Amino acid sequence: MNLKIVKELIELIKNTDVVELEWTPERIHIIRGTPSQETSNLRAKETEKKKTAAIERPTVTITSPLVGTFYRSASPETQPFVQVGDKVSKDKVLCVIEAMKLMNEIESNVDGIVTAILKQDGERVGYGDQLFIIEEL
Repeated sequence: MNLKIVKELIELIKNTDVVELEWTPERIHIIRGTPSQETSNLRAKETEKKKTAAIERPTVTITSPLVGTFYRSASPETQPFVQVGDKVSKDKVLCVIEAMKLMNEIESNVDGIVTAILKQDGERVGYGDQLFIIEEL
């Protein structure tokens, strides 16, 4: 969306009873009317929970130390080293990166829970590419 559209939208809703406006790059969500006290309190509590959770559990991003091909398992016949939601310990193998016909094991550098796998099996990766997000324990 461009700035001109946003300015026009603001002008259009300026004198209305809009109580909530949610805007993402893909969409704009508008709620009109008067918010109830209960709804306002619930939203405030949810926001506080999200902030607290983010503070209590920091995340670590595991990046690629080399250029190569990302593989989630040792071979096509075996199970992936980790799945989203798996608990991992420091030095646990997360994946392998093939570079110049050598299989390089990439290990976790923290104890935690895998919250995201950012690459697909067989995908090319470069130095510094993000591979995993792990929530520290």
